Amino acid sequence: MKIFLDRQSAKPLYLQIRDRISSLIKSGALQSGDRLPSIRSLAQSLQVNKLTIIEAYNVLEADGVICARQGSGYFVNTQTFACANLQPTFSPAQDVIIKEPGGNSFFDMHVAAVHAQAQPGMIDLSFGFPRPPKNLAQIAKRALKETNALSKYDLPQGQLTLRRQIAQMLVHLGLNVSTEDLIVTNGSEQALSLAMSHFVKAGDWVIVEAPTYFGAIAILENLGAKIIGIPMTPEGMNLELLEQYLRSHHPKLIYTISTLHNPTGLTTTQAHRQKLLSLAEQYECPILEDNAYEGLNFEPVPAPIKALDTQNLVTYVGTFSKTLIPGLRVGYIVVTGKHYQAILERKLLHDVHVSTFSQAIISEYLASGHSRRHLNQLRAENIQSRNIMLQAIERYFPEEARWTVPKGGLFLWVQLPLDIPIQAITKEALSQNVLIFSGSAFFPDKQGYPAMRLTFANSQEDIEKGIYILGNLLKKYIYKGCERISSYQPLAPSI
Repeated sequence: MKIFLDRQSAKPLYLQIRDRISSLIKSGALQSGDRLPSIRSLAQSLQVNKLTIIEAYNVLEADGVICARQGSGYFVNTQTFACANLQPTFSPAQDVIIKEPGGNSFFDMHVAAVHAQAQPGMIDLSFGFPRPPKNLAQIAKRALKETNALSKYDLPQGQLTLRRQIAQMLVHLGLNVSTEDLIVTNGSEQALSLAMSHFVKAGDWVIVEAPTYFGAIAILENLGAKIIGIPMTPEGMNLELLEQYLRSHHPKLIYTISTLHNPTGLTTTQAHRQKLLSLAEQYECPILEDNAYEGLNFEPVPAPIKALDTQNLVTYVGTFSKTLIPGLRVGYIVVTGKHYQAILERKLLHDVHVSTFSQAIISEYLASGHSRRHLNQLRAENIQSRNIMLQAIERYFPEEARWTVPKGGLFLWVQLPLDIPIQAITKEALSQNVLIFSGSAFFPDKQGYPAMRLTFANSQEDIEKGIYILGNLLKKYIYKGCERISSYQPLAPSI
């Protein structure tokens, strides 16, 4: 395979390699199922760093052109030419949502979903859980050798070794942080709660994206905040509307998910992040940046907003629940400047410190070098699952549906016609052993348009069957009462 690189070009080498391999596949020089050169051999032949080849292959995976097979290497995707259209069709109305204090259904919704997950034969397209490392038991065994140290109280900000490792990890993302800026938390949910309760009091206005993570909405509702839901565009939060409400309502906080947004899966550009930060600086409004899915991207993403922050205006939240295992409940919060001590003292009052056992397991996981290999494996599996779900959606969903094409993470977002009874569909899907989250849960006061958040962190069989069932339900309700129903016949799943 001949690849010519222009080392004087402004285009990065990894993108030149991506373009050349893509053209070889399109021309037929590389056929479906063909094995690509190994990372080492291609790096040697092109005289580039192995990381350059890894980046090129990661982008090709994100494009759905190639796939990784554990222990065997990279192959031209056998589904390349039958692959779903990877262009998003998401195009929501730009309506701002104003939510006054009161109401909180998070507890009932969460508990009901956990109970439903435990039902035999349930296809869970609601929660997205990462596949745990195969050697997690070995990692845990090594981590728990120092039982004496683990059996004592620890610092409320977390174990020093783990904070050093997290700081090093964040430096690679572009953040200039130290161990003294970090607090280890019980998952990102506690980190959000600590930050929000510090910045927000009852009656304060807070800006969120609409839709956004329902757990964050619940925390703000519990605090008695007044919520402004700024609609999402395909590029991220509508910044024109953001500025309008920054000027008119003087909010105390902006909550945003910049990378692999939950629930839409969108990732904002560098320009969008810089503009959002500039507006926050202009109107002196703190930002809470929630990047729980950082690290699950299929291709390079811009540095977090926190990396651009020179005025200590951004508080950054991350977690290992989405990349390792949720049950360990280890997250972290980056607080630079004057707010650190107050949030740390609030953390001590919450729970003294995060489980020393959980911290030790995460620390060993990072120290052993397994983290990078595990993330690469997760991304390879997730991109194949995403493409399978997109193919199934194109095959079974009605043409009226619109959806995002996330470049990583665990979820995609399906926008539905305004008059469709999404709650009835959710209930009927559950009766057929398919669990989904109605999109209403992700809007302040549940005022948003009909939608569904679907996780592709499932087996091919479950994705195919679950989307088939949902597609038939959507068509039944959308075509009900119109002449198209007479010609509609449910499809059989191609599994």
